[in-house]
Amino acid sequence: MTISIAALALTLHDIGAIQFGRFRLHSGRESRIYFDLRVLVSFPDALRRATAAYRSVLDGLAFDVLAATPLAGLPIGTALCLDMDRPLIYPRKTAKSYGTGKNIEGRWAIGQTAVVIDDLITSGDSLLETFATVKAAGLKVSEAVVLIDREQGGRAMLAEQGYHVHAVATLSELLGILQENGRLSQSQLDEVLSSLNLR
Repeated sequence: MTISIAALALTLHDIGAIQFGRFRLHSGRESRIYFDLRVLVSFPDALRRATAAYRSVLDGLAFDVLAATPLAGLPIGTALCLDMDRPLIYPRKTAKSYGTGKNIEGRWAIGQTAVVIDDLITSGDSLLETFATVKAAGLKVSEAVVLIDREQGGRAMLAEQGYHVHAVATLSELLGILQENGRLSQSQLDEVLSSLNLR
């Protein structure tokens, strides 16, 4: 466990990006933990810390353009674009019905390699959609980087499809850090893990 991940975990907890309670996930499942990483945009220092964490992974990958998922990946992708001085593109939720009618915003060349940026991975469905859209635009793409892997099978599902997802941290790692630092009791930890079938 690196100090940077520990510091990031505590920062995310401090700004309310990690919440405990009862939450209904996009999949319909109930969870005792919720990650609201969209709040990063309201905390510049936390966003800088998250950007550095992504960059620690991205610096080891070969790519031409960053491809941010709509909408959660876009603020992070923008921060990375500026920090790394690398081009950014992003698929639209729906294609424009006017103007150019584009599915993807930004500039790229057919045959370039993209790496997908998202905030986290749960089931992997939204990343799979982004991979498909980026490929359809003539780009090569096989990798994605997320801040958090919720360990709900998404990475394994995408690996079966030929995609590799790099995560800065896993849910288990973050929970361990929060518990070690007195932010989470053993009973809360047990509840979270049980709700996600991780224990």
